[in-house]
Amino acid sequence: MASVVIKKRQRGVALVLVLWSIALLSLMAASFGLGVRREAMLTSNLAQAARLEAAAEAAIHYAAFMLSQSDPQFKWRTEGAVYEIQWEQIPVRIQLLDETGKVDLNRAGEPLLQAVLQGIGLENEQAAALSDAIIDWRDRDNLRRVKGAEEDDYRAAGLSYVPPNKPFQSIEEVALVLGMKPEWFKKLLPLVTVHGKRPGINPAKAPEALLKSLPGMDPAMVETYIQARSAVALTGEAPPPLPAPEGIRFHRSSGRAIGITVQARSGKSIASYQTVIQLKRGGGKRPFTYLEWRQAPPPKSLFEYEEVILATEQKKG
Repeated sequence: MASVVIKKRQRGVALVLVLWSIALLSLMAASFGLGVRREAMLTSNLAQAARLEAAAEAAIHYAAFMLSQSDPQFKWRTEGAVYEIQWEQIPVRIQLLDETGKVDLNRAGEPLLQAVLQGIGLENEQAAALSDAIIDWRDRDNLRRVKGAEEDDYRAAGLSYVPPNKPFQSIEEVALVLGMKPEWFKKLLPLVTVHGKRPGINPAKAPEALLKSLPGMDPAMVETYIQARSAVALTGEAPPPLPAPEGIRFHRSSGRAIGITVQARSGKSIASYQTVIQLKRGGGKRPFTYLEWRQAPPPKSLFEYEEVILATEQKKG
């Protein structure tokens, strides 16, 4: 009788062990399956990101090629027009801006620097101090401007670097200027350049946000001007004149440095690049060179623009 009870208990233990083994194997299988699904999803996401980046990079090269065209019937416009192309069924939008429409950090005088700094939200005293510090950074002497900053000020602030006393090499360098805050730099980034090569602004190429930030500029007047310059760009005519604010110089000279912003979108995913190219006189085998290349989203998504020029519908301008 006792042996029968022992056998039943053994069978019961064996059954429990079998059930536990099945449960453990099921858990291992589920865990493995989850891992496989996660790896598949990760691989899919990486593949999608790679396709978007490839589309964005291809669009930059295509835009550079269109800018180098000698025939105005095909050459793309550089006053902020947004173009759209399809790359392997991925929609890509491209915006082009002549760098002469921005504030050149190396050429702009005190009034223009203060104006653009006030336009992004700085108080008068803050704009005056930061403007002086920017000029102290780029000038060739160690003489401190009234509200500026030179070597001693940077050392007193505990910084490991000092002003180089030479022109800015990139717009990112202005983030190092004493007194510059990250939120100010972020707002300033799309409005400035080191490739404009002029002390003033070409309003026919300037970003709308820059024109609106200048003192005394009526936003409604700027919007009307932007619409007018877009209309005449299709005909190749000069845009109507825009009155310059007091102390700020407007000019009509275009340059050969062109900023290109590109965004490729698939669903909610977007790959965004910004670059500046230098068009060479006379073209040749290499009609342009790249001056800048960064992966950064513009202040406004290019897919928010309603007026878009399809690359398949080439228009004069």
